[in-house]
Amino acid sequence: MATASHPSFNACRTGATAALQWLVHQQQWREQALNLMYRRMERDRAALEGTLETLRDARDWNDFAAASQSVWRDYLSASAALWQEGAAAALQDAGAWNQLARDMTQQWQDTLTALQQGAPGVKGAAAMPMREWMAAFERAMGDTAHDATQAAAGTQSAAGGQQGQGRGAARADGKTQANAKGTQHGR
Repeated sequence: MATASHPSFNACRTGATAALQWLVHQQQWREQALNLMYRRMERDRAALEGTLETLRDARDWNDFAAASQSVWRDYLSASAALWQEGAAAALQDAGAWNQLARDMTQQWQDTLTALQQGAPGVKGAAAMPMREWMAAFERAMGDTAHDATQAAAGTQSAAGGQQGQGRGAARADGKTQANAKGTQHGR
């Protein structure tokens, strides 16, 4: 039985899935890099052991030169194979990272589209928790600004007696209310 998910949960799930997929690819890349490093260490150890053995077994410089040529040939062929494998892995990894980024972008676009449209049977404000939060924040700030202007108007009228203060308070009150309503710039 399939259950419908809430769009905001789908957005969170998409982000978490993308991050986990990214970590999986990163772990695979590290494993490949460690495998290549291990094989390079084996190659170097084999070259050192081969050089040591040729030095022990050589009777003169000609024997040593002939034996060390085979050691170097093996070393260079192993190096070429490792370089080729490393280049192929790098190209493959670049393709995998590219595909992962493309998939993540598509998932996020689909999720954002679902968030904008809202889930079936769910009101738009419930599908957009950020919009709901912002509306509540604006209401709270508007109430706070209104209370502050009322308190300022009460303080100025209590001080009373000075000419022109009433006009300034009315202007300040109107400006504060316009700011609270978001109409300070003609919006």
